[in-house]
Amino acid sequence: MMLGHRSNDAVITICQNNVAKSIEITDVNKAGEDLLGYSAKEIKGKPLLQILPPRIADMLKEYVEYESDANNVGHVLSKVQSFSTIGHDGKEYGYRLKVVRTESNGSSIIFNLVLQDKTGLRKNEALRKAIQDNFRGHEVIDTDTGLPDRYSLGKDIELMGYYSNKGDLRSCFAIMQLDHYDELLSQYGRTTCQSIIKHVATLSSNTLRPDDVVGLINYKRLGILLLDTSIESARMAVNRLRWQIAANPYVLPDRTNVGMSVSISFSRIGGRVSDKTVLEYCENTLESMGASAVNVLTEVDDAERSKSEDKK
Repeated sequence: MMLGHRSNDAVITICQNNVAKSIEITDVNKAGEDLLGYSAKEIKGKPLLQILPPRIADMLKEYVEYESDANNVGHVLSKVQSFSTIGHDGKEYGYRLKVVRTESNGSSIIFNLVLQDKTGLRKNEALRKAIQDNFRGHEVIDTDTGLPDRYSLGKDIELMGYYSNKGDLRSCFAIMQLDHYDELLSQYGRTTCQSIIKHVATLSSNTLRPDDVVGLINYKRLGILLLDTSIESARMAVNRLRWQIAANPYVLPDRTNVGMSVSISFSRIGGRVSDKTVLEYCENTLESMGASAVNVLTEVDDAERSKSEDKK
């Protein structure tokens, strides 16, 4: 299931109960506690309106409809121009808000409210723009797929290693390999296989966050740069991506579905080993598995990278 956020994002989970006609806070993660200044114990089970300023609370009271497929709290909050909450000191604190519907269970609908602090956000956005400008400055595009090539990904990794070592922005890198490539090539030919890898790249771009980078390693492998994420969050993101690809087969011109699976190796950027080696070691991990690398997800940690470097 697409969560729409990573584990290091600040998230308030709320439940709209159509029978009770209530909107309650059901959870807040650690990042949310730090950002809001409330502990989970303080606000779990409390009405959402309790931490909202009157103008937003009044909007919810007026426009939320407690019926199935009606104007729910997610729809209303998505239209709020300037979202804020009330702190312990009674002051308003503004955030950028993303509303993610996660599930519904009979009369209850669950939403995650993903928050970003606006003050920190301005600094973060300036950094992201600088990073994207740097990416474009050295980017070489593969003419057949329209994706950044292997050289570009290597330069991207080095750049993110610099920001990671400064403590500005964490990031991770992954290589995704199309399983059973030789069989696909034998059955469908090189042109179709090239279309399949482009299909996988499109699914990846649509599934990941806008700032993440998807590039071409070779004819059967894609490289993925995950910005602003921990290794734990990266594992969740690429695992979700693995199942998303399996659920969306490539469709041939004759409407035949070609099922796919991918294997992924991933690593954090920034550590004891030079970031120039991240791409190589992620790739070598998949190579070492040979034909057994089918629907595999594996992390290349610092210890493994160190051992590989010591052998050189």
